[in-house]
This record gives sequence, C-alpha cells and structure tokens, in this order.
Amino acid sequence: MSLAVVILAAGKGTRLNSEKYKVFHEIGNFPMLYHIVNTAKQLNPKRIIIVISQAMKGHEKEIKRKFPDLKFCIQKRQLGTANALDSAKKYFKNEVKKVLVLYGDTPLIKLVTLRKLENKLKNKSDMCILTMKPKEPKQYGRVVLNTNQKVEKIIEFTEASTDEKKNNLCNSGIMIFKSFELLRYINQISNNNSKKEYFLTDIVEIFKKNKKVIDYLICEYEETLGVNDRDDLLEVETNFQKVKVKEFLSRGITILDRKSVYFSYDTKIGKDSVIYPNVYFGKEVAIGKNVKIKSFTHLEGTIIKNNCEIGPFARIRPDSTIYDSVRIGNFVEIKKSEIKNNAKIPHLSYIGDSTVGSETNIGAGTITCNYDGIRKNKTKIGKHCFIGSNTSLIAPLSIGDNAIIGAGSVIKKNVSKSVIIYGKPKIVRKNKKN
Repeated sequence: MSLAVVILAAGKGTRLNSEKYKVFHEIGNFPMLYHIVNTAKQLNPKRIIIVISQAMKGHEKEIKRKFPDLKFCIQKRQLGTANALDSAKKYFKNEVKKVLVLYGDTPLIKLVTLRKLENKLKNKSDMCILTMKPKEPKQYGRVVLNTNQKVEKIIEFTEASTDEKKNNLCNSGIMIFKSFELLRYINQISNNNSKKEYFLTDIVEIFKKNKKVIDYLICEYEETLGVNDRDDLLEVETNFQKVKVKEFLSRGITILDRKSVYFSYDTKIGKDSVIYPNVYFGKEVAIGKNVKIKSFTHLEGTIIKNNCEIGPFARIRPDSTIYDSVRIGNFVEIKKSEIKNNAKIPHLSYIGDSTVGSETNIGAGTITCNYDGIRKNKTKIGKHCFIGSNTSLIAPLSIGDNAIIGAGSVIKKNVSKSVIIYGKPKIVRKNKKN
C-alpha cells in the first residue's frame, strides 16, 4: 500500500524564546525537522508533505535545497492538528492508501518503530496510534482500551478521572490512517472546546461511532520526546547522544566517558578506535580504524584515516584530510590541509591551507603564514622534511623533499629538495644525508 507522510511543522515554539523557528533548532548539529524527514524517507513513501505556517514560507527554499522532493503546504491559521492535516489533504487524497502523521519537533522516532506502525494497518485496522509508557505520565493524554485490547478513546489529562489518570498508556500524537477513512471523517472534527481548535485526537471518537478498528503500538518513551522549551531541547539532545554512544559501542568503538563526548548526526568512526573524554565531533567528520582521539580535541569537516593519534587539545577544521599513521599532538590547529602518511605535528603548531608530505616532522611553534591580508595562500611541504621549532613559513611556498629547516627560521621563498636552511637571514647548504 502506497504511503504519504505528513509532518506537522507550523509551530513557532514561543517557549523556546528564540528568533529561530522551533523545527530548525538542532539536535546533533542537524535541524530537528531534517532528522524526521531523513527517517521518513527511509519508509520509501509516495510523498512527504511538510505543513508550515505562513510566516515560515521564506524557509521553503532552504529546506528544498536539502530535500528537493518534499511537498509543502501552508496552514494559514494555526487552528489545531486536525486543521493542519486537513490543509495537506490535496497531496494525499489520490494514489495514496495510507497516511502517516509525524511532528517536526519529535526527532528521535526510530525507523523500526514507524515500520511496525505501518504494518499495523495490514491487520484489518483502519487507524493505529503510537503510544508509550513513561515513568512519569505527567499531563499526557491517556489511551483507553476496550475489552478487545483495541483503542476505545483518547482522553486529555485535564478531563480524565482519577482512575483514568492511573493508566500510564499515553498518546504520543503520532498516528497512521487508511487514507480513504481519514478523508471520510476528518471534516467531522469540531472545534467545540475551550481552545476553539480542531484536535486530531477527536477523530478516535468519530472512528468508534462508525465502527472502525483502532489499534495501538507501544514504543520507548524516549522516541516520542517532543520539544516545547529549552529544557525539552536539552533532554532530546541528551537522549540523542545516548543513542549515538550505544550505536558506536555496538560497532566496536571504545568510548571512555559517555557523558562528555559530543557526536553530530553524521559522525563516522571505524572499528577499534578509542574516543577519550571531552571530545567534540562537528559535522562531516569521518574517522578510520584504530584511531585515538584524545581529550579536548575539536573536529569539524575532516577525514582522519587509519592508525592516527590526535590530541589532546587539538583542533582540526573543515576540509582537512589526515592520512594513515599521522600524529597530531597538543595545541595543534589544522585547517584546510592534507597531512600525508606518518607525518608528525606533535605540538603548538598552526598548519593552514597546506600539504605536509609523508614522514615529515613539524617542530613545536611552527606556523604556516597563509594569509597576506588579501588572500589565502598555500604551503607545500615535501616528504621526509624536518621543520625546526618556531619556524614561520610564509605562503605561497614550496619546500622540497628531504629539506631541513633550522629552528627559528623565517622562510619566504621556495626551498629546493635536500637542502638545510637555518638562521635569519637564511643560510643554505646541502643535506649530505641525501
């Protein structure tokens, strides 16, 4: 049966006290909305529809750059969840047999859970509600079952009796419908309530009156966590990090402190790597096998290949590639550079817009002076070189293979291979070892 996914994302999130719309707040360095879209796409639906507010229309192009196949619909007035879903029906009233309703501020829902939910409609059900059993049900709506263990009703906490409040089977808000049944009854939902809004949960009563079968599925509470304020945002981020830690541990990666390491949504780490405490993984970081990332290291947009040792207190910035068996030590910053096999930059150096050849050793305090005040310039250091401590390499610059640069040198012109350079002004002589 073909599937349409409708993601409700029109809420501004005023309790976040932010200029940014709620669904664009990030979990694991990735907007919440994008998390849920990525998960939905793995269901291979006929289409995915995002319901946004009129005020969010300016963000449509931004979202489409990431997900060009999405459909958008504007909820002109925010009159409740049923109203939001009704505004999207033009995209699922034809050629679609099932409609799954998700929320843009609930980014932790698992693919396996959604697949189970979808499969429920194969069991002669017309609708299925995703439920959970939190340790503290708080003010969640309660899902009441009949003697056949099907859904009888959803009752809001404020309207529940004392006995009904003892029931800890709670509504997550996520639902799936047979589309023709949804289309038949959604317009029967009224706004006869204190908020004068059209609530999707009211469709349960309408389905029951028409003898439709309503099933339910229980999932882990953490999957259904939504974001309304900054405290919720922190809780969702914390749970996201827990999931990432478990994922990496199961893949053969050692993490020495699960609470102090921060992973992005797209972090990749190879088997037998060791992650020390207080490490930050920004976006687009890929780590190979048997790599040690030591404490207080900050990584962004970089590839680190096999058998490397990075840190402590290292920073590797975007567009950098660290090849096999490289040692990057404490207080070293790498930016937009390639560090080739077996090279060593042990401490207190800045390497920017550069290539460092294999087996080359960079002494403490060495910097590549890559910016002349107008443009960034490149430095190329060959193989088997030694760069002495406190050396300034003024780009654009090329240093040949097997060259030795003495400590404290300032290098402004290209250096031939197999020479020794030292002093200010420089003294040049042949490297007799080569």
